[in-house]
Amino acid sequence: MWLLLLLGCSGQTSATDGLWTFNADRKTGVMQVEHGIYGPVLQDMKIEIGEGQDLVQFSFGSFKFEDDQRQMRRAASTGRFHGSNAPFLLELNQPDGRTLGFASVVPLDDNTLVVTVTTQSFEDNRITLSAACDDDDHFLGLGGHAMDVDHVGEAFPLWVSEPGIGKTDTDEPPADWFSTGTKHASSTPIPFLLRAHRGQGLLVDTRSRVEVDLCASDPGRFSTTAWEAGTSFVVFAESDAGASVEALMRHTGRPELPQPWVFAPWNDAIRGSDRVREVATALRTAGAPSSVIWTEDWKGADASFVGYHLGGEWTVDETLYPQVETLAQDLEDDGFKFFAYFSPFVREGYDAYDSALAADALIRTPDGEPYLFPGAVLGHDDSLVDLSSSAGREWAQGNMQTAIDLGFDGWMADFAEWLPTDAVLASGESGWTAHNDYPLQWQRTNQELIGDQDVSYFVRSAWTRTGGTVPVVWGGDQRTSFDTDDGMPTVVAMGAGLGASGVPVFTHDVAGYNSVGNDPSDQELWFRWAWLGAFSPVLRTHHGAFDTDNHQFDTNADTLAHWAVVATEHTRLWPYRYGLAAKASARGTPMLMPVAFRYGEDWDRIDSWLLGDALLVAPILERGATSRHVDLPADVVWYDWFTHEVVTSGEFGADVDEISVFAAAGTTVPVFAEIPDTLFEASNPDLVTLSDVDGARVVYLFAGGGEFHEGDGTSYLPTGAPSGAGEVTQTLTRGTIEVAGVTLDVDGPVERAYTVVVIP
Repeated sequence: MWLLLLLGCSGQTSATDGLWTFNADRKTGVMQVEHGIYGPVLQDMKIEIGEGQDLVQFSFGSFKFEDDQRQMRRAASTGRFHGSNAPFLLELNQPDGRTLGFASVVPLDDNTLVVTVTTQSFEDNRITLSAACDDDDHFLGLGGHAMDVDHVGEAFPLWVSEPGIGKTDTDEPPADWFSTGTKHASSTPIPFLLRAHRGQGLLVDTRSRVEVDLCASDPGRFSTTAWEAGTSFVVFAESDAGASVEALMRHTGRPELPQPWVFAPWNDAIRGSDRVREVATALRTAGAPSSVIWTEDWKGADASFVGYHLGGEWTVDETLYPQVETLAQDLEDDGFKFFAYFSPFVREGYDAYDSALAADALIRTPDGEPYLFPGAVLGHDDSLVDLSSSAGREWAQGNMQTAIDLGFDGWMADFAEWLPTDAVLASGESGWTAHNDYPLQWQRTNQELIGDQDVSYFVRSAWTRTGGTVPVVWGGDQRTSFDTDDGMPTVVAMGAGLGASGVPVFTHDVAGYNSVGNDPSDQELWFRWAWLGAFSPVLRTHHGAFDTDNHQFDTNADTLAHWAVVATEHTRLWPYRYGLAAKASARGTPMLMPVAFRYGEDWDRIDSWLLGDALLVAPILERGATSRHVDLPADVVWYDWFTHEVVTSGEFGADVDEISVFAAAGTTVPVFAEIPDTLFEASNPDLVTLSDVDGARVVYLFAGGGEFHEGDGTSYLPTGAPSGAGEVTQTLTRGTIEVAGVTLDVDGPVERAYTVVVIP
């Protein structure tokens, strides 16, 4: 229960509930938020309210905001708290005493506080919350960004958009803003600010554009500005950065645990049924585990000077894929789920457009006409499905269900960044109001249709709550290069950044997608990127825009053999990775994390990531390099994942077909003892499936190990200190295994042969 205090002599008014204390100086309007365990959270907090107006240009999914005119007024004083029960309203006053707006303060629990600011005037459409920086501030979160994870000293907007092909090193729009991205242009901006070193988070819970200034304009202050008349700021206080992300997911929603096969390798195959069958045969012949074949051009495609791009229908191209039901069944029998492709674009001149128009399923112009704009494929005009209406959602879902009925088991749910600001939706909302929410509406349209069907999908755009809605998010269309602005190195920053923003399951295109302004992928890039994929939540190939020029998994015998090794290692780790996925579903813990989440304080690190608590993945990100320096946090012992030797920071060699991965002392990593061909039950009796190998595990205990839970609920709880190296195999459902001074308590749902390996 809130305890309200009015301290008249000091001009302070305070409210305390449980561990939270909210204090306002009635004379100056300065506020303080404190937590009973974790201390000051928002110090010298100030609120500004005002009005602003901008011109917006839109082209090819990019948005340019200019002619920014605004007038902001800071709350110069506050009134008293109103009411005797939460929520409590606090007046925000102008210097002359007139009311500027109100702040509602509500503690949701001991670790979550919500401050909702509303304006008094309908003309006001900007709300800024600022607070003091400390001398060692680090700001993570804010979505997936290509060039940094710690954003301290930066100021930039959050607005869902095309990220651009290549990037500048600033946030000023370049002359070709419609094609080249700014430093922080992103398909996946998320207005969650993580003060990582404090274990504190701040979610700007809005659908509007958000601006952040992280001690850039004023080294002593950070600020967030929402472009709307009412905004909730959700404050989290936790023990560390990881716990704060879990608190975010507790507030915004956690994802359902996908089916086991989602975490098997995925391979793409395009240009017709014969090629799909060829890929399936090549994978099985090479002994490369795989459970998904993704056929992006199932609905047709055309080659042009900018690559091989998809056609405009929402239905199967029966010329490229005749008798697709038979193809889908044959793939299923051979252990492959079959994926298609959808996006919310509807292209003029195609049957899908006529169908959507007849169903009143498209966004409109202010004049009531179908809204058309130059689309993602040059020379064509597109519209978008109006996802605010039942007609739009039902039209899209009808086409998706038709694909499922044909035998498809999932798809890429692409795009969703392009909603024009001046569009009019059936709900009465403008594109401006709904723009950042459109990705979530697209994702919910997919999720609602799928329901409990054994179907999955993956997306590339995000806003708040995406991480708790979708099975998998991928990093978008990187360059087919080692370029640091938009190539392979940026995947590491994006994956770690999204993990710090409440997106727990991440994947990326092996070897990239875009070859505009850079060369196609080659074998070196492909080998390096494939290894990074092996130590990602989901490993997935992509042919790229120029598929015939890009290196592919079967370009030559060496690459096919390399892919078999990579896919085998990824699959071997499935018990560990699926355990991480289950933890993400149960607690919101990201599968990928910045290294400093668990070890050390190197918050700006963008050359490595953690796959769970145990594995530090340090890929080579530079062309021609055969070694790299790796800083291993000094407060823990590290082991080479492949050799199990103790290592320390230094130079590590990695030939083009190798990667450096390290395991932390005190961690447990279960793996398959035998590698399955597929992770679901297929009718081909020659295949090794999940059920065939699920009866055995190899369990690595590094320096005695630590507690770990697999996705099926199997728990490992080691105690004791290693007396040396040791290995014991024992078959049980639940019980203890003694090896080299360590006692491992195992509790599982099925009987297994556990080979326990103690690494001292």
